Amino acid sequence: MAAKHAFLLFVFISNTVVGFRWNEWWKDTIVYQIYPRSFMDSDGDGVGDLAGITSRLEYFNDIGVGTIWLNPVYKSPMADFGYDVADFKDIDPIFGTMADFDELISKAHRLGLKLVMDFVPNHTSDQHPWFVESKKNKDSTNRYRDYYVWVDPKKNCSDPPEKCIPNNWVGLLGGTVWEWVPERQQFYLHQFLKKQPDLNHRDPAVQLEIIGVLQFWLEKGVDGIRVDAIRHIYESEDLEDEPINPDYTPIPGERPQYHSLIHNKTADLPEVHELMYVWRRVLDKYSGEPNYRFMATETYDTHKALLPYYGTPERPEADFPFNYVLTQLKRENLSGTKIFELVNDWMKDLPSGKWPNWIICNHDNFRIPHRIGANYARALNVLELLLPGTPKTYYGDEIAMGDIWVTYNESRDPFAKNNPNHWKEYTRDPERSPMQWDRSSHAGFSTTIGDTWLPVNQNYLSGINVADQKADNTSALALYTKLAALRKDAPAFQTNHLKYVVVTEKIFSFLRIPDTPGLNSFLIIVNAGTSESTDDYSAALEEMMLKAEGDTGVIEVSSNMDRNGNLQEMNGISLAAGEALVIKLLI
Repeated sequence: MAAKHAFLLFVFISNTVVGFRWNEWWKDTIVYQIYPRSFMDSDGDGVGDLAGITSRLEYFNDIGVGTIWLNPVYKSPMADFGYDVADFKDIDPIFGTMADFDELISKAHRLGLKLVMDFVPNHTSDQHPWFVESKKNKDSTNRYRDYYVWVDPKKNCSDPPEKCIPNNWVGLLGGTVWEWVPERQQFYLHQFLKKQPDLNHRDPAVQLEIIGVLQFWLEKGVDGIRVDAIRHIYESEDLEDEPINPDYTPIPGERPQYHSLIHNKTADLPEVHELMYVWRRVLDKYSGEPNYRFMATETYDTHKALLPYYGTPERPEADFPFNYVLTQLKRENLSGTKIFELVNDWMKDLPSGKWPNWIICNHDNFRIPHRIGANYARALNVLELLLPGTPKTYYGDEIAMGDIWVTYNESRDPFAKNNPNHWKEYTRDPERSPMQWDRSSHAGFSTTIGDTWLPVNQNYLSGINVADQKADNTSALALYTKLAALRKDAPAFQTNHLKYVVVTEKIFSFLRIPDTPGLNSFLIIVNAGTSESTDDYSAALEEMMLKAEGDTGVIEVSSNMDRNGNLQEMNGISLAAGEALVIKLLI
């Protein structure tokens, strides 16, 4: 017997065109995130590199991915695995050479792939020449004197100057943002590690330097940038303390953490939008048919705080801010209603004419098999790839890769090392393990006779690898490839239409409808519950005036790849826990 349900019929429409213009390629693609250390090692040192990525580019054509995004490969001492940049215009030797990068982008373009780079404008390494010079003195003759945020010790403080920190600001990785430099008798600001001093974007010279970096890579041919840590670019000049967060519960023995404060002085300051507009104009100067240059932004915040990074029609900024709301899904909260809440929050507030995007996993969050459960990995790929907008896949998600585990002594992640008493809560090593290509040594990632930089998950020997899954037409990879083709070929997935159908504690379902009458619509159903659910969808479809012919559809894709092509009556659709169906409606 079908249970009683709420039928939610909200409709959201924008950019509803079938087919995309040359400057909208980023709408018609899957963005695939590559963590370069972990994708493919070409030289046997146990660490992934650019030549390794180049050797695997055909894989993306095989699975229907159109865009690759690289985490940082700039020259770096690797205190934060590349996010501490020592030279913005060079490649770190661990990843290869600039010639390797040139070959990577050349081959990618020959294969019809787009390449997006991480752009890290908020901070540098403390080994960057700008900082080495800036910290020497504060003389007016020092060209780099104001390249970073330097502040005097707090006034009316009776302690030694190095103890008189300017205020209570806390960094992203915990602890104070201030670090004392005796040569200048001043503190510098670092919102991340102390080895990552924040640039001072209020200095026009810094703004010009960063524009020069952007131009350098655009001239190299990169197709877009993902702007890292955008909300942290500016801090309030008044240096006032930030308010205590009343909802934060300290963990005994832990140093002050980022969420202990309300960040009204160090995040999302209005000046950042002026800077974004400047960068947008730089990208536009390099955009000409067919080479539109794309820009996304990265920051973790509420959806309402992220949406302004789209800009306005008069002053455009990002093509979209990366949308991390689905990373909030966990074993404890997964349900149909929770998915609806997260999706609907973004869609109902999406600015007119703007394009959504979806991220479930990345290099900062546990993978689905660990975070929620292995039996939900396929269904959540269905969700991510078939919601309206651009999906972002983290490497290995297409084969349902899981996390590894390492001890504290084996940890590589500075976030874990900085919080030794609670490192298990903070480590990001588990989701950064090497890509699993086949059943050979180190899962085909590396030919090293030693250890890889992080251990390989041993489940590569039980089918969680690309080679095995390519040979299995019911695998997670086969599912992913079929979904990628469907979203590319079916006009219903080339619009921003979204209608919710049945939403319950177990079920989240939605409808994708084409603009052109007479073409197929698709009903997508995800069972996020812990048991089977059988539900009647016919009444909801009839209310939408989309009554299926004979009250029947055809299962285009089932997440287990075992029901494809079956006829399905709308008045009693059953899904197992963790299963998803894509049903083509015969209307």
